[in-house]
Amino acid sequence: MPRAERAAGTQSLCLLRDSARAPTVQGAREETRMSMQKQETTQSWSGLGVGTDRKSFLAAVSAQLPDFEAERAAEAVFCGLSELLSDGLMRQLREQLPEDLRGMLDACPRHQREGGKVDRDDFYLQVANHLNAEPENVRLVLHGVFAALRAQLTEQEAGKVEGQLPRWLQGTWAAAKLGIDRPS
Repeated sequence: MPRAERAAGTQSLCLLRDSARAPTVQGAREETRMSMQKQETTQSWSGLGVGTDRKSFLAAVSAQLPDFEAERAAEAVFCGLSELLSDGLMRQLREQLPEDLRGMLDACPRHQREGGKVDRDDFYLQVANHLNAEPENVRLVLHGVFAALRAQLTEQEAGKVEGQLPRWLQGTWAAAKLGIDRPS
């Protein structure tokens, strides 16, 4: 094969390889469409006035917990969290929420703790009593409210919350982010 033909063949082979890597207009449109869909379904709170409101937060809780009243479930979990998290972190958490949702964090006065720490059984019983539910259903409620709450927080704030939660509750907090291990 003459040298010129080999060079032309190599050149066309390179063009074929490069065109296989080059994005097509249709491919770019598809990526843009998928990105836009992801943005539409991602609900996050930036602290800059862009996020969900009380109604959509409660709808997210209700979608996770159809057998419970969403507002009562959220209040019960927020009351429980107020027993576990520091005052400073509760203030930061409150600031991460949309304005019309912040009152739910203030609705529950802190209970006087004897000995300072809330153990797992007391925590579950407190949330169950607030909801008028069975203690064995509390993990499901926690998971549902945590999933909706995490969607409102920045990753940094979510990490702070996880860091202050007791070990026995950190797994539920982490699972709610990933949408896995939803208790039945």
